[in-house]
This record gives sequence, C-alpha cells and structure tokens, in this order.
Amino acid sequence: MMKALWRSFQVAVAMLTRLPAPPIESFTAEEKGRGLIWLPIIGALMGGVLAATAVWLLPDVEPILASVILLTLWLFVSELHHLDALAQCVSGWLFGNAVDTDADTLPSNHLGVVGVIALVMMMKFSALAVLLEYDNWIYILLAPVIARFLVIALIGFTPVARNEVLAHEFNIEFPYVALFLWLLVAIPAALVIGMPMFVMFVALLLLRFRMMRHSGGVTWPSIGASIVLLETLGLFGAAVLA
Repeated sequence: MMKALWRSFQVAVAMLTRLPAPPIESFTAEEKGRGLIWLPIIGALMGGVLAATAVWLLPDVEPILASVILLTLWLFVSELHHLDALAQCVSGWLFGNAVDTDADTLPSNHLGVVGVIALVMMMKFSALAVLLEYDNWIYILLAPVIARFLVIALIGFTPVARNEVLAHEFNIEFPYVALFLWLLVAIPAALVIGMPMFVMFVALLLLRFRMMRHSGGVTWPSIGASIVLLETLGLFGAAVLA
C-alpha cells in the first residue's frame, strides 16, 4: 500500500511539476489517476518553497524586485510545464480558436502565444508585488494548494473531451474518496482565505463552462492552464483586497 502511494506521488511530481524527482520511464493509467491524490500536497510543497523564499530570503528586498525573483522561481518550479497549454487554451476559451504554435499564420481574433503569457504573468507579477509589500505571504503559500484542489474537482466532475486520451487516463482510477477528504480540509481553509478563494471558485465554474463549449470537456492542456489561471486569479484577488 505504502509503495503504491509513494509510486503515485512520484508519478504526480514527474508529470505535473518541475520539482526534482527520480526519473520515471513508464507508468500505468491507474498510477496516473491515483497521483491526483497528491496534487494539493505538491501545491503545498511549492507554496512552502515560495513563501519561505519571500519571508527568509527576500524580506529586505524591494517588493518589485522581490516579485521578479519570486515569479522566476515560480516559473521554474511549475509553470514552464504549463505555459504552452496556457496560451492555446486561453485563446480557445476566449475566442473559440486554439493557437497553433507551429502555424505560420494565426487567426485574427486571438491574443497570441506571447500575448496570453504576458497578460497572465503581468497579473501574477503585480499581485506578488502587492502581497510582498503588505507581508501577505500566506496567500503565496495557499494559492498553489487551492488551485490544485480545485483542478482535482474539475477533473472529477467534468466529462473528458472526445478523443482526449491523456486526460481520460485520470478518470480510470479517480480518487473520489480523497477528493471528499480534501473537501473537508478546504472548508476551514476557505474561512481563512475568504474572498480570494471565492474568486478562484467562480473562475473554476467559468473555466468549466468554456471547456464544455469549446472542446466538450477536459483536455490535457486545459488541466495545466487551469492551474496557472486559478493561481493567478487567486493572487490577484488577494492583492486587490490587501
């Protein structure tokens, strides 16, 4: 049992983060599904690294410079894994056309790969600067956790898009019991976080609606894109209310 849990943790770290982990040459769809149990824990590890960096290494650094350092660390810990998916999904959800990064020409009504990434990173950068200025590091710690919990709920309660093999593998052995247990933890967390978590929840509902309209359900790129967007909107909401 413990060996299976440890294996699923390794699969989750290898697939969904840039954290250092032993290389995994192959894994089963069941291990991939069980790996969802660990998403909030992985988010806690990321948030802990980021919050510790903000509190212990950057307390005397100007907020704008500190936010650049922290955002760069955030990118290398997780989001370099998701930026291509973010650009493609946001363009599709907003305008109905996915960005093809290999195409020579792009549809006229889109933000473009660079535009999407720049907009989202600008929001996260400005939010980090405000939160660091007011020493609200708790939101930096919790945003990766809550975003990944909400994505588990998204995968569990949203159909998989047609012909989407990678996302379908998550549902082969989806951890509904673990999702319920995480829900029990999320309720008191929501009381601590307050309005920023409400913003993230509303964003989750809107993302699900656009996924269903655009692709008919969850896709593999939409999972990573949703994590980045939910983190960003949660931080931005916390910064606005700081």
